[in-house]
Amino acid sequence: MKVNAKIWLIMAVVWCIIIAIVTRNPFFTGDSTEQLLTNPFFDSVILNIVLRKTGHVTAFGILAILFWLGLRGKKYRYFLAWLFATIYGAIDEYHQSFVPGRDGVFTDVLYNSAGALLAIVCIFIIIKKYGKSELKNTSEG
Repeated sequence: MKVNAKIWLIMAVVWCIIIAIVTRNPFFTGDSTEQLLTNPFFDSVILNIVLRKTGHVTAFGILAILFWLGLRGKKYRYFLAWLFATIYGAIDEYHQSFVPGRDGVFTDVLYNSAGALLAIVCIFIIIKKYGKSELKNTSEG
């Protein structure tokens, strides 16, 4: 089944909304998640950092993939998908600076951007290795 590129862009916008909702939630602050991860086996501070930064990389990697799928047929598709995800990552961090208990941190923008770049590079490598026919059903519409 072919999925129209506009549907993927709508999904990217929905994903942006989900990210915004999650980042407004006080449960996802560093202190809250660190308390949740407290245990006798691992250093909760390190575990918290690893999980939170992995969350940034994953969330914005997914966003970049959704943008990439939505930009089918566009010139500079790979770059634009990374750029849009990175810009939204910066906007989200700026937004967090106004949320009580949250901070907008530039290093998190870098994690967001790195996650988007990692996803785009993986797509590029997969397409180069297996060819466009492997992704035809998901990226064309």
